[in-house]
Amino acid sequence: MNAQVFEQARSAYRTGDFAAAAQLFSAAKEGDGPWGEADHLRGNSLMRLGRYAEAAAAYAVALQDDAYGKKGALLTNQGKALVAAGDLASAVSSFSSATQDASYATPYKAYLGLGGALEKLGNLTEAGVAYRQAAIDGTNPAPAGALASLGDCFVSLQRPEDAIESYRTALDFAGPRDDVSSINAGLGCAYAGANRFSDALDAFTKATADGVYQLTADQAAARDRAHDALSASAAMRPAADPYDTAVDPLDPLGQSGNFMPDPSDTGFFTLSEHEMVQQDRAEAKVRRKHRHLGLKIFLTILVILVIAGGGLAFAYTRGFGFPTQQDTLTKLFEAASSDAPTDEFLASGLDDSQRAVIVASIPKDATATIEGMDAGMSETKATVKVTLKQGGEMTYEVDFTREGLGWAVCAIASDFGVSGDMASSGTDGASDSGSEKDKGGAEDSADSLTAQDPTSEPSGEDTARQ
Repeated sequence: MNAQVFEQARSAYRTGDFAAAAQLFSAAKEGDGPWGEADHLRGNSLMRLGRYAEAAAAYAVALQDDAYGKKGALLTNQGKALVAAGDLASAVSSFSSATQDASYATPYKAYLGLGGALEKLGNLTEAGVAYRQAAIDGTNPAPAGALASLGDCFVSLQRPEDAIESYRTALDFAGPRDDVSSINAGLGCAYAGANRFSDALDAFTKATADGVYQLTADQAAARDRAHDALSASAAMRPAADPYDTAVDPLDPLGQSGNFMPDPSDTGFFTLSEHEMVQQDRAEAKVRRKHRHLGLKIFLTILVILVIAGGGLAFAYTRGFGFPTQQDTLTKLFEAASSDAPTDEFLASGLDDSQRAVIVASIPKDATATIEGMDAGMSETKATVKVTLKQGGEMTYEVDFTREGLGWAVCAIASDFGVSGDMASSGTDGASDSGSEKDKGGAEDSADSLTAQDPTSEPSGEDTARQ
C-alpha cells in the first residue's frame, strides 16, 4: 500500500476531482487485495462519476476486508449503486443484508433503499413493511418521507383508510425540508379512494396552494373524480317537499331542529300542576348548572394558550431553540469526527466549499463546550472551549443562525489570542447544494477523512456518510 499515493487520492477526493481520485485510490493499493478504506472511497468517487456498476464492484471488494468493518454502510452504498445500475434484485439482497448488521448506526437508510427497490419491483406489501421500519427507526431524523412512501404503497394496494393515517402522520412529523405539498396530494388520493370527496378536494387545494406543486396525472384524475362526485351529489339532492307531514307545523322552516312533542311519548298532557312545577324546577336547575359551561371552558383554554404562547415567544427572542446551540455544536463535532453527514448542523445558505472549510477546521475526536454566548432572536455569537483528543485546549468563536426553531452553525473561527494553530472558517449563506437524488453519491465516507484532513462530503441521500 502506497501511503503517499493514498494521500494524493484523498486530496483529489476533497477537491471534487473524482476521476483522479478513483484512479489514485486504485493505484494506492499496489495489488489486487482488498483495502477497505481505499475501496470504499473509490466506490464513492465512481458513484459521483455515474459509473454505478464499477462502484458496486468497488464496494464488494471493500466488504472483503474484515478488518475495515463498516459492513452496513458498504452494503447500503452497494445497494444504491445497484439500483442506479438497474440491478434491482441484487440491490434488494444488499439492502436486506445491511439491515442485519447490528453495528450499523443508521439502519433506516438501508430500509429506505430496500423499500424503494421493492416498490420498483412491484412488491408493494414488502416495500410498505420496509418503509414502516424506516419510519419507526429511532435514528431517523426525518420520518415524514418514509411515512409518505408507506402511504403511497397503501394507495396502490387499495387500502385508502390505512393510507390516510400514514399521510396524516407524515404531515404531523413534516419538517422544513419535507415536501408537504406532495404529502397533501397523496392524502387527497387516499381520501378519494375512500370516497371522502370533500376531504379529498381540501387536501388537493392545500397541495397546490403555493402555485408551485403540479399534480401528477393520477392525482389530477383523483381530484377530478372527487369534484365530479360532489357535483353529481348536489344535483341529485331532492328539494324539500312543502307538503311533507313530518315538518313541524310550529317551525315550518325547520330552524329549531325540534318537532312538537307527542303526548303519548312524553306524558306532557297527563302531568298534574304540582308535577309540572317540580319538573320545571328540576329543568331550571340543570339549565343553571350548564349555563355558559362551554364558554367558560373556551375562555380557560384561551387564557392558558395565551400564557403559553407568550412564554414561548419570550424564550424565542432570548435565543432559546430546539435543538439548542450547544446541542447543535456537539453533534457537529461528533459528525465531523466520524465522517458522518454534517449538513443538518450547518446553515442552509452555505455552499459546498464553505461547508467543507468549516468541517475541515474541526479537530478529530475533540469536544466543544460553550463558555460564553451573546444570544439573539436570529443570531448568536458564542465563545467555545475545545478540548483536543491529546488533552490540549483551544478557543473558538462560533456564529449561529436561526434555522426554524433551532440553530445551525454558519461560521467557526479560531481565537488567535488563545491558540493560533487553527485557521478561521465559515461564511455567510449561499445557496443549498443540489437535489439529493440528482447527486447519485454514496452515503457513508471513510473514517480517515477527519477534521485535520478535511473532506468535501458528497451531499444527498447517496452521499458517503459513515
